[in-house]
Amino acid sequence: MTERMKVLVVSYHAPPVLNAESILVWKTIRALSRDFQVQLLTSSVDGSRRLDDDMALPTQVEVIRRNVFHLRNPFLAKVVSRGMGLAVDEAFLFARKTRKTFLDKLSGDVIYSRSHPGASHILAYRIKRQTGKPWIAQFSDPWSANPYHEGHTHFRKRFDRRWERRVIEHADSLVFPTKEILAMYVDAYPHVCVAEKAFVIPHHYTPELYRPRAATTAPTDTDVVTFGYFGDFYGARSPKPLIDAVCEVQRKRPEWTGRIRIRLVGSLAPKYQAEVDRREVRIDQSKASYFDSLIEMSETDVLVLIDAPSKSGVNPFLASKLMDYLGAGRPILGITDSLGTAAEILRGCGHTVVSPYETSRIASAVEKLILERPVVSAPAAYATESVVGELARVLRNRGESSRLNES
Repeated sequence: MTERMKVLVVSYHAPPVLNAESILVWKTIRALSRDFQVQLLTSSVDGSRRLDDDMALPTQVEVIRRNVFHLRNPFLAKVVSRGMGLAVDEAFLFARKTRKTFLDKLSGDVIYSRSHPGASHILAYRIKRQTGKPWIAQFSDPWSANPYHEGHTHFRKRFDRRWERRVIEHADSLVFPTKEILAMYVDAYPHVCVAEKAFVIPHHYTPELYRPRAATTAPTDTDVVTFGYFGDFYGARSPKPLIDAVCEVQRKRPEWTGRIRIRLVGSLAPKYQAEVDRREVRIDQSKASYFDSLIEMSETDVLVLIDAPSKSGVNPFLASKLMDYLGAGRPILGITDSLGTAAEILRGCGHTVVSPYETSRIASAVEKLILERPVVSAPAAYATESVVGELARVLRNRGESSRLNES
C-alpha cells in the first residue's frame, strides 16, 4: 500500500484559538487529514486570545507549536501588537529563522501555508528555501495591497511589500479566494506570471456541523421576522445600513413595528454600539461559540451579510461567514458591493444583493423578504468536500511532481 503523502501546514492561527482564519484552518485540516498525513506548524497558545476548546483537531494530525511570546494582559498585548505593527508584521516573531534542529522535527512532501497574517508565509518561505520542498501559499485576503491597510506606516508598507514579493516569486502555487484578489496580484507582479501558477478556491462550509432544522408551520402575517448578523462590527463594517433600512420600513408600515427584529451575534466597536443604542428598533445582542452560531444561523429567518463598502464599487473579499450562511440554508440579504465574487455567489444561489449605499433599496429588500419568505437550500459546490477536494488536487500534483524529481 502506497504511503500517504505528507503535508506540512504552516499557519499562525489554528485551533483552539477562535477567529475566522483559525476556523478556516480547522475545517480545511479536518478534510485534508482524511487523505494526507498532516503536520501542523502553528503558534503557541495562551490566555490572551479567545479560545474554543470544542474546536478540536483530528487526533492523527501532528501539531508542533512554535513558542511565541504572548503578554497575558489583553490590553497590553494589543498595545504591543500595534506598536510592532508600525514597522513589521504583528506576528513576525512566529516567522523568525529556523535552526536545523527545528527543521528536523518537520516532515512533508509539500508545504502549505495560509494567511493572514503574512508571517505564516514568511516562515513557510524560509522552510522552502532550506528544504527545497514544493510550496503552496494560500491568501484569505490581500497582503500589501489590502485597501483597509492604507493607514500603515511607510516602514510597514515596505516590509509587507518586500516579503510579499518573495512569497509570490518563490511559492510553487498560489491560492486566492476570489478572482478579484488574483487580478490584484497579476497586476502587481507582472514579471512572475502569477496567473500561470494560481488557483481560485473559495472558502467553504461543513454540512455535518449544522443541526437539521425541525419542520415548521407556514409563516403568518403576524410572525416576528428575525434578520440576523453573525460576526463583529469594526473598522468600516457598520450595522448602520441595516438599521437605517429597518427604520425606513417601519415608517412606511407602522403596523409592522415590533414585527421586525435585528439580531447581532458578535462584538461591536464602541462607535457602533452607540449607533445601536440610540435607535428605536428591536435589536438583540449576544455572543455565541462557533458551533452554537451555526445552529442559530439555521434557526434565523433571514441572514444578513454586511461588507465594508469599497471605493471602487467592487468587493474583492470573500467573508468566511458567507460560506457558513450558505450552509445554513436560509435566505441571505447581502449588503455588499454589487460587483465582486461575494455578490456573484449570492445571486447565483438565489439570494438578494444590495449596495451598502442604497438605504431605500435595502429597505425594499427587507420588505420583500418579509412578504415572500423565499425557500433556499445549501449549495453543494461550496461544501468542504468539494472545495477542499480542489485544494487536495493542487497539493497532490505538486507533491507527486517533487517525488518524481527526487527519484
